[in-house]
Amino acid sequence: MNQTQPGRPLIFTATYNERESIGNWIRRTANAQPEADILIVDDSSPDGTQEIIEDVRKEFPQVVLISRPGKQGLATAHLLAMEYARKHEYDVLVTMDADGSHQPEQIEAVLGGLRGADFCIGTRTRGGSHQAPLLRRGLSHGANIAARILLPTGMSEYTTSFRAFTPKAIDVVLAHEYTHGGYAFFVECIEVLYQAGIQMAEVPIDFLDRQGGTSKIPKNQIFMSAQALLALSWQRRRGI
Repeated sequence: MNQTQPGRPLIFTATYNERESIGNWIRRTANAQPEADILIVDDSSPDGTQEIIEDVRKEFPQVVLISRPGKQGLATAHLLAMEYARKHEYDVLVTMDADGSHQPEQIEAVLGGLRGADFCIGTRTRGGSHQAPLLRRGLSHGANIAARILLPTGMSEYTTSFRAFTPKAIDVVLAHEYTHGGYAFFVECIEVLYQAGIQMAEVPIDFLDRQGGTSKIPKNQIFMSAQALLALSWQRRRGI
């Protein structure tokens, strides 16, 4: 457990067709955390996202772009970022979305949650807010309520990707073999940290509607996530 907030952060986001938002996200993130490096993993976005990143990198050389061939998904992008953070010995990894829903100005608050913890997540309840459209809010609240019932950890938030990890938490996440991809990965990650006894914290954030582009959530994601949540709950009860 950390007694003080760690330094030398790496801020990470995964992109796919985020041309309309990525430039603004980089500038806001660099201004909010001038001492941090920024890692972007892009799955060969066909809309020119990488070109925007390369252009903005001229102003912000702390930005590192990793381009992957084809769309390989969020879970593998986040795991790649953790491997990168461990390899380059960063003191903390912050993960977040680049579509405008997560506010770079609130990174400091999420980092502050690591005082006394090795993992912190930004919560949209318990003082936070969810300002996306009604359907998105309903899906998020429903998923988190189900997670709190089926996988109780004391946390209110399981699904958002606005998170901070110390090296200790990263090691735990990377040691696990994940059985669920997509957005279910984020719930499984919480369960893995909980089962490992990692001290977890949450701080309120303001989740906004995306500022450009379109949602990347697959239409079958609700069914897949529900299936994954039930499987994780069953595994916990059986002590697997």
